[in-house]
Amino acid sequence: MNKKVIKIKSDSDIFLRELLSEDVTEDYVSWLNDPEVNLFLESRFIRHTVSNVSRHVKELFYNNNFYMFGIFLGDEFKHVGNIKLGPINSYHKRAEIGLMIGDKSVWGKGIATKVIRMVTHFGFSELNLLKISAGGYESNVISKKAFAKVGYKDEGFYCNHVNASSGREGYWILGISCNDFKK
Repeated sequence: MNKKVIKIKSDSDIFLRELLSEDVTEDYVSWLNDPEVNLFLESRFIRHTVSNVSRHVKELFYNNNFYMFGIFLGDEFKHVGNIKLGPINSYHKRAEIGLMIGDKSVWGKGIATKVIRMVTHFGFSELNLLKISAGGYESNVISKKAFAKVGYKDEGFYCNHVNASSGREGYWILGISCNDFKK
């Protein structure tokens, strides 16, 4: 089965492209196994290898309910992280979004906010979604701020919901509708 690779170019030096199994490198896998990078990721509970991550990326690529984009920077298209849209619920025209900036050298540079905006725009303009949601650990305030800068609003909070490195903590839910999104 052939699938067209979706690409999204921003007006800055950020380029998103659907991730391919060939994009899975030792550096990428090292992000997933790094306790500082995966601190708020559910994937932190398993040990990652090039083989199992490549298999997962390939499965997502051929699943029409998910878009897994690699985040690439600059003219050299340096892979610095990923952002996922899915699962997509076509009946209710909604999806979830999540991201990981794996390359710590680009942390704090506003990349998360830019790619959230890019993928949110893609979801509304290309997939005709009406709602996109995001969730995160209570202590992951940096991620929550990035979503808020794009216009995501608080929609809920689950108390004592997840096991975190510091013990049990809550889980926030944010959302945005296509009518409230300002590109």
